[in-house]
Amino acid sequence: MGCGLRKSEVQQKKCDRVSLSVPAIRAALLIQRWYRQYVARLEIRRRCTWNIFQSIEYAGQQDQIKLYSFFGFLMDHFTPASSERNLISHIFRENEICRDVEWERYFCYKSIDVPDSYTGPHLTFPMTFCGVSKLVEAFKHKQ
Repeated sequence: MGCGLRKSEVQQKKCDRVSLSVPAIRAALLIQRWYRQYVARLEIRRRCTWNIFQSIEYAGQQDQIKLYSFFGFLMDHFTPASSERNLISHIFRENEICRDVEWERYFCYKSIDVPDSYTGPHLTFPMTFCGVSKLVEAFKHKQ
């Protein structure tokens, strides 16, 4: 018959193809496994980077909240009372000298009597650096 290929030859070629394709399949599996590991490492790196970024952002927000709370505390507890506002505005008026006895009491620090039982820092004016450091230390020790 003139076909040229017999059934046994066709089966032989299929076996040759299968034997040739086994290393190719193994190579493909090896490449696929390497690629999956590579992608998994990239995903882990991305997640770790995102976690670090979130923790830094959270810390920044916490710092901002603490700072906001601190300034809120200062505004609530150290805002001058109305009498102190009058004193401050009176101090900064131009060309006006204190003639009032009440104002004189605020400005004349020499007339303030310090009792002998006072244990805090004794200040002299004008303030020097040493006097300021003594004052800060006294505040630290709640004197």
